[in-house]
Amino acid sequence: MEEFKKLAAIGSSKGKMVLFLLLSILLLSAVLLSSGKFVFLMEMEGEEQEKYFTFSRTVEEFILETGVQLKPQDRLLPPAEKELRDGDVVLIRRAIPVILYVDGEEQECWTHARQVMEFLRENGINIGEGDRITPGLTYALQPGDRVEVTRGNVEYVRQREAIPYNTLRIGNTALDRGIVKVKQDGEDGEKELLIAVVEREDGEISRTVLSQSVLKEPVPRILEYGENTVYARGGRTFEFAHAIYVSATAYCPGTPGSGCPLDRRGNAYCTGIFNDGYTFTGTKAVAGEGSLENPHIIAVDPAVIPLYSLVYLEGYGFAHALDRGGAIQGLRIDLLFDKHEDALAFGRRQVKVYIFPR
Repeated sequence: MEEFKKLAAIGSSKGKMVLFLLLSILLLSAVLLSSGKFVFLMEMEGEEQEKYFTFSRTVEEFILETGVQLKPQDRLLPPAEKELRDGDVVLIRRAIPVILYVDGEEQECWTHARQVMEFLRENGINIGEGDRITPGLTYALQPGDRVEVTRGNVEYVRQREAIPYNTLRIGNTALDRGIVKVKQDGEDGEKELLIAVVEREDGEISRTVLSQSVLKEPVPRILEYGENTVYARGGRTFEFAHAIYVSATAYCPGTPGSGCPLDRRGNAYCTGIFNDGYTFTGTKAVAGEGSLENPHIIAVDPAVIPLYSLVYLEGYGFAHALDRGGAIQGLRIDLLFDKHEDALAFGRRQVKVYIFPR
């Protein structure tokens, strides 16, 4: 019995020792766990985060612990000396090599910029108005890219230009419809422009008007358009469609009794081969007297005066547009006389023609 008690006492001492060791280990583990933290590591351009449990106190110690290789130009966020906290995210922004060519010099730059605009700002490059940037300012940089700045020269010049006048159209009831009268001649104005001219070594690339000032106001051209449609002569009143001024000549029917000379082929001087005594519309080519009952016959350009139109020739009376001729085009008419000598005596003159509605 005594021996059993001795063994039990010895066993109890060892048990206490084992229990003490277990408690110590648990306490140490708790202390260690309380000083550790979870930290996330991510490359700036990447989308995935790696999660680490670390006892590192600073960002620098953490990077050394993970074994991540950094170049001197790479950047850490937060900075290397920053103290880590549980749940922190450490970002690595890798620098890339980019060739910069500006002002005739070329150099390799390590940059964290990801666009040309940011890269130039990072390197203190000021961009002038006429400078050309290759590639463009918003281009996404890749390792080994070349950014070239070609300087431009801006020159400011003053230039004078005409200001075209406007044309104003006003109605005039005292003028016949179809007649246009110039009441006032137009005159161009003048303005002075301040222009920025951008030139590079490959020539002029742009002109930009910065401002302009009027030196002389333009004078408008004023045209009066006739509105009257009533013609009154000899106590009679007629309503017409419109009036025009034409160049009037005269001709004869070219028949043997008209006295019209013939050429060597026997063609009449006035009508050529069409000397059968009839007009283009088939009416007998006999001169009228200008009355409404017996009007003159005229040859016209149908595009100006439609065939069969009744017109009034100021100073000569009424006429019917019953003929046409190859030489009668535009604002021209030919007045029929029975005798060639009367046609010659008429010559060429300007006549006002009133065209009546059909």
